[in-house]
Amino acid sequence: MMDDEFLDQLRNEAIDTVEDKLGTLNTAIDSAIEGSLTGADLNAALKIEARSLKSAVSSFDMKALAAVCHRFEDYIFDIKEFTPDILKSVQIYSDRMSDCLEAFVQGRAIDISLLVRELPAKREGFEVSDVTVTDIEVMLVMEPGLATKIVTTELLECGYRIINVASTMDAIQLIPSMRPDMVIVNRVMPELTGIDLVCALKAMPTTRDIPVALIASADRENLEDLPANVPVLRKGNLFGEDVADVFVQLGIL
Repeated sequence: MMDDEFLDQLRNEAIDTVEDKLGTLNTAIDSAIEGSLTGADLNAALKIEARSLKSAVSSFDMKALAAVCHRFEDYIFDIKEFTPDILKSVQIYSDRMSDCLEAFVQGRAIDISLLVRELPAKREGFEVSDVTVTDIEVMLVMEPGLATKIVTTELLECGYRIINVASTMDAIQLIPSMRPDMVIVNRVMPELTGIDLVCALKAMPTTRDIPVALIASADRENLEDLPANVPVLRKGNLFGEDVADVFVQLGIL
């Protein structure tokens, strides 16, 4: 009984913490709309709140809220200027996070894969224009850096909705609930390698039907642990061509 009471107390404290952080985020959004919070101060405030929220929801199996928090942090990661249109999207993210918190409190289930597809797609922060955004969700699992930005931009130019995940450990938690149309993972990753993640996804009943590809500079014959049904995307000038071929091969296009 005492254990149940203690868990209830921790749960309520977690809910209160998330409510407070969402309140702080909404205050920052309101200040930005009013013009009293701008520039670097606005940029820092929103990114700090995004990271704080992501940390706060990591407990008590807040899966839907965790997924939206991750998408929100990813959405604003490369944004330098928060225009009125971007602020509208930021408000949508905040509203959806509040909806997820309410559902968690009520014990109400949410279709996470449907929820995340209705969120604003990442476009800002990349020089991509005149692109028609498709409904195809691609999760790119790579550490932050220039190579990741280049690959992300190439995928955005194809019109895909991109989810950037910097850790294979984060990816293995997010993929079963987000259920992207495609997972692309870099071979060289800390913690679990790209091949480790691919093997895990193909072994689990909940994820084995999700198409996945590996980014690598090595030829397939040098990737002996890679499952035979997982294609390789070559780094460099051939990457875009390989993506198109693989997507057709896997029936995504």
